[in-house]
Amino acid sequence: MYKNILYGFLFTITIIFLSFLYIINKSAPQNFLKIAFSINKKYLFLSLFVIFLFYTFDNLRTFIIARSVGVKYSFLYGYVIVLINSFGATVTPFYIGGELLPFYTLKRIKGEIYQIMSIVTLKGFSGMFFYIIFFPFTIHSILINPHKAKKIIFLFLFILFITVILFTLWQLIFKKRLKFLSKETLRSIKYTLLKYLVICKNFFKKKKKVFLIVLMLSLFMYNSLLFTGIFLIKAFNENAFSIKEVFLAQLPLIYAIFMSPTPGGSGVGEIGALSVFDTFINADFIGIFAILWRIINQYLGAFIGGLLFLILILKDSCKKDG
Repeated sequence: MYKNILYGFLFTITIIFLSFLYIINKSAPQNFLKIAFSINKKYLFLSLFVIFLFYTFDNLRTFIIARSVGVKYSFLYGYVIVLINSFGATVTPFYIGGELLPFYTLKRIKGEIYQIMSIVTLKGFSGMFFYIIFFPFTIHSILINPHKAKKIIFLFLFILFITVILFTLWQLIFKKRLKFLSKETLRSIKYTLLKYLVICKNFFKKKKKVFLIVLMLSLFMYNSLLFTGIFLIKAFNENAFSIKEVFLAQLPLIYAIFMSPTPGGSGVGEIGALSVFDTFINADFIGIFAILWRIINQYLGAFIGGLLFLILILKDSCKKDG
């Protein structure tokens, strides 16, 4: 697992570097320092504050689900879990790592595999609630801005095409033989799956109110993510737009990033931001804005999560050696 995460991290860094290089080459202003210091610090702080709320709501929903299936940990450790999830999502295709790393962070506090599977599943269902609710608004945003939507869709398809080619080459070069599973392993898997299905069934049957709370927290969480862009635009251009307009304009890009095959939506997020936000941001500022938006929205939390992940690995290694 660690080797795959390392490969994903290096691949992500490469895409981010190339994306930022493209943005700087296309949109870098000559008076960079003057623009950087002229940013409204109040709204920049609010943008950072709402991304903190994003992780807080994520922590709350995970914490509530975990308690309901019998896994207990401190609320502070919950921030460690969600930030490490963010790191995992950022360095793996289709955000897969965000669903895999809980098997490490929750297992180390005595969570059983079937409990962790239930937490990941229920969290995933609650997250999809946002995308279902806002899908009609996303279609509306695409229809009123078809030119911007075409750019995002073309970018998404191009990156998907390149990713498929790279993945195919990787499989051909590093193809590994499948190993047969023993009877004991198959028996253990069967037992785990049965326990997992029972927990999920009981949760939906007996804890509907809890799940409703979790759904609401997911809505608050993703709305906080969208408000980072709203406040960051205000930091560059305080009076030039309506909040509703920016909120809706971001939706197609959020969907594209979520469905992107590249780790953490890298490439799609950076370059897509140039198209989505150019209506609200002066051409001299758009490059700086796009980079800063992605750092706040994705890479800041992932960086902190990566450091926490490394600390936990070193800490656990020291315990084993001791």
